[in-house]
Amino acid sequence: MASFNRPTRATYTINESVTVDTTDNEDHTFSGVVFPVQCKDILPVNHIIINTISVRGQLGPLTVWVTNEGNVTNARSAVVPQNRPNTYRQHVPDTIRTGTEPSMSSTLIMQERLWTKIYEKKHTPSFRQYCELDLSENPILLKPGEVKGIYVHSSVDNDCGIVYDNQKSLKTHDDNFITILPGCSHVSTTPFGTRPIWGWGNAWREHREFVGQISYGVVYDLWNPSEHLRFGNSFRHLATNLFYCQRFRQSPLSRLPEECIFYILNMCRWDWAKDTFDGVRGHQRKMRRLRLQQQQEQEQNAQADVDGNNNEGEVAEVEMQEGGNEEIDSNDGVDESDDSYDESYDEDYAEEDDDEIMSVDNDDSGRFSITVYDDCESSGDEEDREALRLEAQAESRRRWLGRAHVLHHWIGVGDGQDSD
Repeated sequence: MASFNRPTRATYTINESVTVDTTDNEDHTFSGVVFPVQCKDILPVNHIIINTISVRGQLGPLTVWVTNEGNVTNARSAVVPQNRPNTYRQHVPDTIRTGTEPSMSSTLIMQERLWTKIYEKKHTPSFRQYCELDLSENPILLKPGEVKGIYVHSSVDNDCGIVYDNQKSLKTHDDNFITILPGCSHVSTTPFGTRPIWGWGNAWREHREFVGQISYGVVYDLWNPSEHLRFGNSFRHLATNLFYCQRFRQSPLSRLPEECIFYILNMCRWDWAKDTFDGVRGHQRKMRRLRLQQQQEQEQNAQADVDGNNNEGEVAEVEMQEGGNEEIDSNDGVDESDDSYDESYDEDYAEEDDDEIMSVDNDDSGRFSITVYDDCESSGDEEDREALRLEAQAESRRRWLGRAHVLHHWIGVGDGQDSD
């Protein structure tokens, strides 16, 4: 019976444990930091479980929050592709614009009603060593392709609560399972507070990176016929050869029914056939491009059919114009300026939209954009392009400071001459 009721995912809680250690430059300390985490959709993973988050600073009363369902748009659907590389906009509050193609943009909203508190405890100061926040009672679950925001906040009444860094790259951390993206910091001692500690200005600071450690476990999908294409080339060839042998009468495997072969493959892990992350990624990229090519061919065929129908319609229209002059003249008495279209329908919707927009604008909450990446199509070159862009930005800044220094020197010389 077990061969007929095969499980779809690993029954053990955690199949593989990984600890992520981000860079630590100790650029800033303040009350909180927000950062998105994206689960990659490449390997046959059912979900990952984030068990602990480690931070350092003066700490004090700490809370950890995670976005509710729908606060961050799923990376695999309903996101708007970027047609051109984004650029940093240092003077626009509540936005974070990073990344180069291939990427997709989504919005993270900092409203308490859209977040769930999963941890609350008071900690002693720990400026040198990371302090581990145990989330085992309320772990963070991420499905493949899903993005969730994590918000760590300290209510200590000063600006030394949590250490974080300036954004230095497109991705804070990137491995085979997750991508930690840049986010923003919070300079209010109240969770989701909109007033900074000094009483004025914006409480959210963009272009910041999480500093600390994240430990997570991986739960893999098990092989089933419906999941066959999610596995690597070697594993798929293994499955195909097993069924070939099972159908070959001279093979010992021919004595086994198909259900036993299904059960054997169901108990094999995805990498037992020596598949690698890059190999599975290349297979998915190839399959995606084939599907895209087929879709383009279907659209071209459909467009050709539409063009053909349009040509036939033009011929019929010419024939009607040649033989229907009397019918056209009979419509001269019709008042074409009489428009019976009632615009009140659109106005009602416009008023509702305006009210909804006003309610969002008047709500004291942070809102910033994040960039999620296409794991299959992303080649890794975006890091190099971003490094070149940052280097060009730094060179431009140095030139600007040089010109400002020369201008300041000229102003000082002029003031000296006037005093003489």
